[in-house]
Parts: sequence; structure tokens; C-alpha cells
Amino acid sequence: MDHYDISFFIQGDQNLNLQTKYWYDPVFLISPYQKNLQDLFDVKDRERITKLGRKVFSEEGAFFCDEGFKISSPAVAITLCMMAKNKRIFVLGLNSGLVGKSDSYSALKDVMHRFIGLIVSADQHLMTENMEIIRSQFEEIQKLNNQLVNIQRQLKKSNALLNQLNVDLNNRLVKDELTGLVSRYQYREEIEMAIAKDPKKYGIFTFLDLDRFKQVNDTYGHRTGDEFLKEFARRLKGLPFENFIAIRISGDEFGIYIHGYSNVGDGEYRRIWKKIQEHVLHKPIQIESRELEVLCSGGMSSYGIHTENFFDLIEYADFAMYEAKKSKKDLFKIFNKDRYIQKKIPVY
Repeated sequence: MDHYDISFFIQGDQNLNLQTKYWYDPVFLISPYQKNLQDLFDVKDRERITKLGRKVFSEEGAFFCDEGFKISSPAVAITLCMMAKNKRIFVLGLNSGLVGKSDSYSALKDVMHRFIGLIVSADQHLMTENMEIIRSQFEEIQKLNNQLVNIQRQLKKSNALLNQLNVDLNNRLVKDELTGLVSRYQYREEIEMAIAKDPKKYGIFTFLDLDRFKQVNDTYGHRTGDEFLKEFARRLKGLPFENFIAIRISGDEFGIYIHGYSNVGDGEYRRIWKKIQEHVLHKPIQIESRELEVLCSGGMSSYGIHTENFFDLIEYADFAMYEAKKSKKDLFKIFNKDRYIQKKIPVY
């Protein structure tokens, strides 16, 4: 995993639905599809986050900090500090490495307490629809922000050796434990290495989401679900492409990246999907005496045509996949920037 300095300050409701994102860094930390605080984190941490949120709301006005929550992407351990007021929850997140193991932790926690306390004690007019007032309040607490930044800098210096060890670990190829595909912790590096070998060529990223996989788990159990995923991954690895990267992004989400095209048009996208149909979706997966149909939705975006930014490449393919899933007639979609912009820009 890459080293990132993570910070965010957001407001949510009693169900932890995101209402106001005051700031988040890096800019790709929160996507438009992440509507709930839980969506930002690893699946294993979501129940724990729910319990912490309930505790915060049960003791309104009290200040809570807990550490060790893992952001889903990039995979970084986060410390969360929360306070609730008037059916709203205010959440500040920072790298656990910057706050959890230092003599400066008490001072940093005090600063964070005052920071959140100043927001939640503001008058009732501090609401999400009145962003002018919010900006005014943030000007008043700029000094507290500066204190946070200074403490973070001190902690980063003290953690220099640990960061170097993390860099060494990041250089190893991390495989997904269940399927053997490139994991979500490593696929960025793998794709960037493929691009660096021939940066003038084009590439295509295909985002795949299994349809009805939850039904497999619910009907036959997680053991059968795991076997289903392993066979799906085996077929994915057997696709007849040269130098392609097969990825498990998350539970039932997968990806394929192919680099080296001189040109990319409708024909290239359709050839990829045809090979997926022929080699991955062509017949049911048999587990013991059961035959389970293989269905998935796909979205495609192109490096060099739609974007040259890695994170946009993945987001664009993800957006196209959701369009295919919602269409109920197209198994895959090619990214369309006009539709993406229409969805991204809110209508008032």
C-alpha cells in the first residue's frame, strides 16, 4: 500500500449517512457512491463503527476517540474522533500512525476535542444548507487547524523509520488470499508499472460486478460463495489476453486491465466483453451437485482517452458498470463523460 496522510471532517445523521463533507484529503478519499460513513471503511470494521456511533449518540455532547479502523482505499489505519449534538454526528479522522503512539497524543486529542466542540456548540443556524455560515465558523477555528498541522508534522518526523519499513513492504506483490488475483492493496502499482513500460499506448480497464452473488451466499452459505469466487477468478486468469492484470477489488467486484493498444474504439471494448462471455460467463459454475449461473455487469474506461489519472480511470469504469447494472438490458457499458458530468453536478 502507498503511504497517505489521511484526514477528513464530516457531518452525518443518526444512521451515519454523510450530510456534509467539510474537507477530506486526499481528494479521492470519498467518492460520490459512498453515502454512509461505513462505506469508507473495510467491511470488517463496519459493525464496530456502527457500535461506536450508537455510543456517541447515547451520550450526546461527550467526546470519543478510537483507533485502528482501516480505510478501504487507500488501505490506511485511521483514528476516529466523534461527538453528537442535535441528532447530528461530527467525525474527525486522522492516520492512526500520527495520533496513536506518541507522547503528543494527549495534546493532539485535546486539540481535536476543542475543534469538534467548537463546531457542535455553534448556534442552530450552522446547518448544511448554509455554507456561508460554515465557512465563517471555519475561519474562527483556523488557529486550531494550524495546531493540528504542526503536531502532525512532528509526529511524521518521529515515525520516519516506520514509514520506511512500510515502503519496503509496499514493494512486495500482494495477492488476494482467497482468489490469488492481484489484490486491492496492490493493483494501482501493477497498473502504473504496465503504463510506465509504454506510456504512449492506450489501456482499457474493465470493472466487473457479480450479479446475484448475495443470493449464492444466502442460499448455500459462505463456503459455497468462496468456491464460486475462486472458480470465477480462475476463469478470469484464463482470459486469452497478453500481459493483462486480473484484480479482485473487493468482495464480489473484480477488474481487468489491458495495456498496449495503438487505438481504442468500440471494437476493442466489444472484443474484450466477447472474450469475457466466452471464457468466464459461458457456463454455470458447478460446486458439488449444484450448477450456479454466472452473471455479471461490466463497465469500461480507457487510459489515454478518458483520462490519464489512475483514480479517475477506476471511478469512470465503476460508473459505467453501475449504468450497465441499472439498464437491465446491457451487460456492459462504455464510460460516457457527458452522463458522468450530469450525475456529478447537483441540480438545485
